[in-house]
Amino acid sequence: MKKLIVISMLALAALLPSCIPSLHPLYSEDKLVFREEILGEWKNGRETWAFTRGDGQYYQLVFSDEDEQAEFKVHLVKLGDHYFFDFYNIKNRCSDDDGLAIAPLLATHSFAKVVLDKDDMKLYFFDIEWLEKLFEQRKIRIKHEVMEEDIIVLTAPTADLQEFVRKYAEEEKAFMSPEHLSR
Repeated sequence: MKKLIVISMLALAALLPSCIPSLHPLYSEDKLVFREEILGEWKNGRETWAFTRGDGQYYQLVFSDEDEQAEFKVHLVKLGDHYFFDFYNIKNRCSDDDGLAIAPLLATHSFAKVVLDKDDMKLYFFDIEWLEKLFEQRKIRIKHEVMEEDIIVLTAPTADLQEFVRKYAEEEKAFMSPEHLSR
């Protein structure tokens, strides 16, 4: 079972530039926002990020490149002066038609800081190596598990995740180079 969880997280990591999986969401109802200007199609080289309105206060995202396509439910969270996406892979499940139906896959959340400026959007994903170093140096105490192949999975509740993300929102070293999306 652990192996399949790791495989599902690796599949998600392959689609997004860098992600730290979390069992719990970053969003809570009081921190959710919806910005109309995010709707539509965004490009990053050969990648397409198509945002449409979901049934609630969230976006449906179809991410595609030359090789793959994935669908996410995306919530926009405002923490202090910063916005963050919470990505949740909605197609990372097995069904009766699926060859993996004997072992369900665990979908997780991942986060990115969002900086939006008209027809330009930058997504800053957390740097996994930065997080690993903080754990090794015992500088942070957010709840997590280290899975097979040294994959870190955050297990902290939403309130603790929000506090963690808010604390490091302006720490440059905490993030990878941004993904630049444009219309």
